Amino acid sequence: MRYKLQMTDTDFGVGMFAAVPDVNLSFNEMIDYLRKHPFDDHMHEFVLQGFKDFRTRKLEKLIKEVMKDGGQSDPVLAAVLFEACICHRRQAPLLKHFDGLDPAGLLPYTPAIHIRSHLLEDQDRHRAWIRLFGDNIFTLAPLPAPGDGPEPVFTDKDLDIPAPATAAQARQALDGQLPPPKPRRPLEETIEHAFSVLDKADAPLGPAMQHKASLSPIATLRHWMTKTRTANGSLSNSLEAIQTSYGRGLFRARADASCCMEMAERFSSYASFGPAGVLKYKQSYPLVHASFDELDVPAVDPNAIRLEVPYAGQKLHWMEGHAPDGSPMLIPVQFVFLFCNLDEQSLFSALGSTGLASGNTMPEAKVAALTEVIERDSDATIPFDPSRCFRVESDDPEIRKLLDGYREDGIDVWFMDVTTELGVPCYKSVVLGRHGDVNKGGGCGLSGPSALVSAMTETAYPYPGPKSGPAPEGLPVRRLEDLPDYSTGSADGDLMVLEKTLMNNGYTPAYADLTRKDLDIPVCRAVIPGLELISDFDHYSRVSPRLFRNYLAMFEEAKPLTPR
Repeated sequence: MRYKLQMTDTDFGVGMFAAVPDVNLSFNEMIDYLRKHPFDDHMHEFVLQGFKDFRTRKLEKLIKEVMKDGGQSDPVLAAVLFEACICHRRQAPLLKHFDGLDPAGLLPYTPAIHIRSHLLEDQDRHRAWIRLFGDNIFTLAPLPAPGDGPEPVFTDKDLDIPAPATAAQARQALDGQLPPPKPRRPLEETIEHAFSVLDKADAPLGPAMQHKASLSPIATLRHWMTKTRTANGSLSNSLEAIQTSYGRGLFRARADASCCMEMAERFSSYASFGPAGVLKYKQSYPLVHASFDELDVPAVDPNAIRLEVPYAGQKLHWMEGHAPDGSPMLIPVQFVFLFCNLDEQSLFSALGSTGLASGNTMPEAKVAALTEVIERDSDATIPFDPSRCFRVESDDPEIRKLLDGYREDGIDVWFMDVTTELGVPCYKSVVLGRHGDVNKGGGCGLSGPSALVSAMTETAYPYPGPKSGPAPEGLPVRRLEDLPDYSTGSADGDLMVLEKTLMNNGYTPAYADLTRKDLDIPVCRAVIPGLELISDFDHYSRVSPRLFRNYLAMFEEAKPLTPR
């Protein structure tokens, strides 16, 4: 089957894509295909989304037909029809036609998590809180006081956590062990090398172009294409994708370097699969097909990942990654690549690019990957809290000039400290639109000033652009230069601090090396079991105990930390 990526929506300035068939198929042809390839996630989701606007009377007729024998003769169709009724509000009244059916019996015939999520006994309670937290984090709506909200989803025992070990403590403990400062490769060399190898790999489609969709004074974009093939199990598919990579910076070379390295990262994250395993990478990656319990080598436990539904022992495809000490560790392949569509069941509703990063060296890539995961974890665990918000001023001439430019243009930018208990500096930048929309950017890194500037220049608000809405009154002002800074002057040293911080808190990262043969640019995916992976706050989301604890702390009802 041939697929292409198609943008389906935008969410807070981020494009949302889906893989759709690149051939015209009738409904019967698609269902016949699913019967032969029930775990083809691309086709399954395309059919399921099509039911959203399906004529209700026609869908009802299909359900009655398939339920004549309780769905036993056509369980693949029964599964996707049941999912249509639980996923699309318009079709929900048809759920009554499945009376007498045990939905658990449909689980072996669908790759998706929809029915598994539906069967979780406490999912309704989680959804009630997810709606509140989503409104708070995305639209800055206030949260109800404890006791005024929905029924709690956690007990006191769930909210007890060990005393955290911070980045500041890790940095201090490593004094005398860190490597000397080492400057990064000059930006011009990075740009020349990256664009040269990308051109040879037939990735770019067009020239770099300027865009004005963020607060960055200089921003570029470039379109590129990738093509993949998958021969795995019963599947034989191809995928063609036209993508756009962005670069931002205070000056041209920084923006161009950011753009080309994002291209290298994303180009490396689309993989082809064949009988030999993962193809076209510097390392050889044969696949292991087994459940976690069947493995006799170190591996990432899927149930240690903060998934939307528990791992239930399904057989997965695994590839070799490595732990911080370099020792081998198997990682589920679907945790690693974008739009990965292997002959297996999915462990999440959708996986984005969080934890994917490139660098001039592998330590650079790992540092960027880890801080991305920590930033996403903060999105999922730190509610909007006015007491964390502030404005910023700076002694740096370039930053001061940029802040003055915003003010002269009528753009009121302000910030929120979303640093988690790990103590790795993390900030959100906020600009309110004239019609109440909330435009944000995020940044995370051992250098607090760099993290804040990254958040600010990422903010999806045009500059120059229309006047914004006003910031809240009475916000305190912080000097950029006074923000915490635990950076070491080298990627190797920063990696040591980040890994020690994480492991001191019981979080051991796993890395997949995605350096391609044709690019030879270091790229990795970092997976950190225990930290939050997804912060969509949607129908499938589960409230993090750490988020609920931070919510209680806003109302001065936090439970004391349990000492180690």
